[in-house]
Amino acid sequence: MQASPPNSPALHAQLETQVNFLTQLSRHTFDALGQLGTLNMQAARQLIDDSMELGRALAACKDPFQVIPVTMRVTQPATEHWRAWQSDVMRVLASSSAALANNANDGGWQAARGAAGAMDRADQYGAAHSAT
Repeated sequence: MQASPPNSPALHAQLETQVNFLTQLSRHTFDALGQLGTLNMQAARQLIDDSMELGRALAACKDPFQVIPVTMRVTQPATEHWRAWQSDVMRVLASSSAALANNANDGGWQAARGAAGAMDRADQYGAAHSAT
């Protein structure tokens, strides 16, 4: 029969810190994914609007030789929209990384490592006391 690990307040505090760290990690990840989802929805809407504008401009062309200049003129704002989307995505990723690094430096990851070490010691304690 395996002995239960000792009920130490230090182990309890380390495990609570580890759970808090994982909660913060999941919260930051969820927030970043929400922001990325919003950006992607805005980009999709803008892409549809830009595509409709291009279709209207091409349909209004009477001269076939005007298709290329019209296409270049109409797609230029779309290119700017994609650049803005890319910079917004990079901003979200950078701020999310900074928040995660800040939380990691608060000592949560060290407590998680300490909790893992405490669990290893508890397993060794249980193995030593369960020998028959």
